[in-house]
Amino acid sequence: MLQITHICYISIIIIYLLGSSFTECFGLVEGKLGKIQATATLGGEYDSRVFGISSDSFQGAKSSSSSLIAANELKSEDDFIIRFSPALHFSKKLKWFSFTGTAGVDLVQYIKNDDKSYTQPITTFSIDFDETLSKQKRVSNNAKIRFDATFDLGQNVGASVLEQDLISYTFFAASANVRYNHSPKFGVGGGTSYNLKHYQTGATQTRVYQDISTLPLSAQAFYIYSEKLDFYTDYTFTRTKDDQDGSSTLTDSKSHSVSIGAQGDYSSKLSGNARVGFSVQKFDNDLVSKQSNLITSIGVNWKLNSKTSFGLNINRAFSPSAQGFSTFSTMTRISADHRLMEDLTAQAYLSAGNVNYTYPPSGDGAVSARDSTSLNQYGLGFNIMKQISERVSATAGYDYSFVDRSKENYGRHILRADVTGRF
Repeated sequence: MLQITHICYISIIIIYLLGSSFTECFGLVEGKLGKIQATATLGGEYDSRVFGISSDSFQGAKSSSSSLIAANELKSEDDFIIRFSPALHFSKKLKWFSFTGTAGVDLVQYIKNDDKSYTQPITTFSIDFDETLSKQKRVSNNAKIRFDATFDLGQNVGASVLEQDLISYTFFAASANVRYNHSPKFGVGGGTSYNLKHYQTGATQTRVYQDISTLPLSAQAFYIYSEKLDFYTDYTFTRTKDDQDGSSTLTDSKSHSVSIGAQGDYSSKLSGNARVGFSVQKFDNDLVSKQSNLITSIGVNWKLNSKTSFGLNINRAFSPSAQGFSTFSTMTRISADHRLMEDLTAQAYLSAGNVNYTYPPSGDGAVSARDSTSLNQYGLGFNIMKQISERVSATAGYDYSFVDRSKENYGRHILRADVTGRF
């Protein structure tokens, strides 16, 4: 409780200072080396299923001797969570290149399950050629080349519906993309990224988590229909591996996908990126046949008027698990944004998803009593965002999700509120 008091006390003071008039002492720093700004966020959350599992699964994990987590760490299936996140943000423009970065810390305190409290770093760094990334432009100012790169290092802790667990891992991610417009109507591009997740022990599942790395390589060809709209085709090869010797799991795999799509402004009101294609997943495990399916990635926004807009997101894709199985999921989300007043905005959404699981036929990671062959998830929620002053803003929201697995079903409620100060 002493740590909770310190987190609240320090964060309230910092946020108060951010919103006050002490700009001489705490103002923005800008010089030859770049611009430095700071933010601090204090938030609170109630989660009715903080481990992301049903009551029966939670009680089973507490009483099971084969669970990877100590029973005394499973104190409550619901919890109140306090989070304080101070961070510094750096930006620098150097000729055609823009450099941005963030460094901070995330202090999280679980009230009931205090053993799950953690402190994690916040670190990101990006390089953008000609500000195309920061300004979300498809084409560079020089009309020929676009380039961007991102590096991210940190810690992630949270409940996963797909994993049916409260998971914790350290991650490192790096990505780079380039595009070259050969002519006013034709362009080519490519990209790659590397993502490494190092999992910590202590899961409620009986299956051991393996560290997992993912390396996709992609190539695109663009038809520049207009200054605001591209049609393109994309080929992506993805290699996924875990740190386990042999190939008894389904994490070790290769995938090939081909898709066509359009990105940019389709009209004065409709914009976004939409593509459809076909993907083949081949596992290193010779006992499992390759899988193929239609894949989709749609993220579009329709602006009804100056105050109201609607969004549609659909994603169909294969995804490996650090527990050794594979999933194919279809996720859909419809959202609405509306500005109630000049300083007050509301958001609401409805979502639905389906997940099909594939497990290795034998060896490590075989099907356990808690595993399901499929999962359906339905959700709804809303957010209210208030700009209190030039430097202070606040957000409050509620999320409800209903999980229908082949073995059980349950609901989950999340209530949250936070305040952010900027200077």
